[in-house]
Amino acid sequence: MKCGTCWKRHGENKFRTLKKIGCLVILLFVSRIYLYSQPNCKLKKDQDSIKVYTCHTDTFRFKSIIAEFTINTTLDQLAGIALDIPNYTKWQYNTVESNVVTRISEYDQIYHTVIKAPWPVTDRDMVVNIKVKYDNDNQGMTITTESKKGILPAKVGFVRVPSSRGLWIVKQINKNRLHVKYTMQIDPGGSVPTWLVDWVCAQAPYQSFKSLKTIFEGK
Repeated sequence: MKCGTCWKRHGENKFRTLKKIGCLVILLFVSRIYLYSQPNCKLKKDQDSIKVYTCHTDTFRFKSIIAEFTINTTLDQLAGIALDIPNYTKWQYNTVESNVVTRISEYDQIYHTVIKAPWPVTDRDMVVNIKVKYDNDNQGMTITTESKKGILPAKVGFVRVPSSRGLWIVKQINKNRLHVKYTMQIDPGGSVPTWLVDWVCAQAPYQSFKSLKTIFEGK
């Protein structure tokens, strides 16, 4: 009798666990559909297999950015280029300078970068912490970026970006092909015309990821 009770409780607990997992999967699926269908998110760019959305939120001054694309490379190769800070000038939008400030570990670095702004807007610079984390169970990885204060003094001639936060969610389609979902929220600081912010929100991730795809795919 006691044994039967134990198995009954085990079955009930297992059912509750599966139910929670099922609810979570449904929630994520519904959230994904809602994200791309709600009026607050608009498709701004759909070219070269790169989709860029801008989303308005009530909790942040500027629109957030979402980009999705596939790329022919491996997890290690993508991680390698994400951590190759000095070569950001070769593919990141309008980046004219990028250097490592502190190497905390192989997959955790702090860097300083300078972004050329269109005239008459003042050039921006940023101090950013980048972290790469492999998710071996799901054959993927995440790359997080977050601006940091108090590490380097402000530089004359630049506006320091006060706030930025980015996330790459990378999933392996097969050994040599990846799906990337990128989200970014950034406050450029200073005075920037609204039309320019809207334009950059669409162009910056598109141009960056197009250049990144060219590096790996040669197209």
